[in-house]
Amino acid sequence: GALESYIDRSQVILFFLSKGYFRSKNCLREIRSSLEKRKPLVLVQEADPAKGGGTLEELRAECPVDLQPAIFDAKWPLVVWMRIEEFQLVSLKMLSEALLLKTPTYAASKSLPLTVPGELQGKNLRFPKQVVLWASTANRGARGMANELATAFTGVIVVGGAELPQRATHMLLYLCE
Repeated sequence: GALESYIDRSQVILFFLSKGYFRSKNCLREIRSSLEKRKPLVLVQEADPAKGGGTLEELRAECPVDLQPAIFDAKWPLVVWMRIEEFQLVSLKMLSEALLLKTPTYAASKSLPLTVPGELQGKNLRFPKQVVLWASTANRGARGMANELATAFTGVIVVGGAELPQRATHMLLYLCE
């Protein structure tokens, strides 16, 4: 049919995964045809439960068992679709990069220098004056995160200990499981 013909003419196939996607006959046709034709895939996961979003585990459970390894275990690029405007732009950027990297033109690249208008670039970020960041020893994981921030930003000094030192200008509260 026409769907198979469209897939045949496509360089990359995008699957927008949401609850109910794997119950659709046409979606299953699209999946099976894409896999048979060995087309590169990009997966997009709907994040909003109100729009049919689900966890990867929930979506996998809806997928026919014979297709699960080819879709969920094959390490295809996965982009979580966010609907909040600022995050949606980042989702679009990630999606654009994932699609382009699966095309013959960019297949040899590991990443592309895509940006969203107005996006801050980490390499350009710095504090106007020195930051002394306290990471309490009682806050599991805080020291590791503080060290990552100090590596990424010029002018950050990390201090530890159980008590807040007077010279600390900032405190890191690391919330973890």
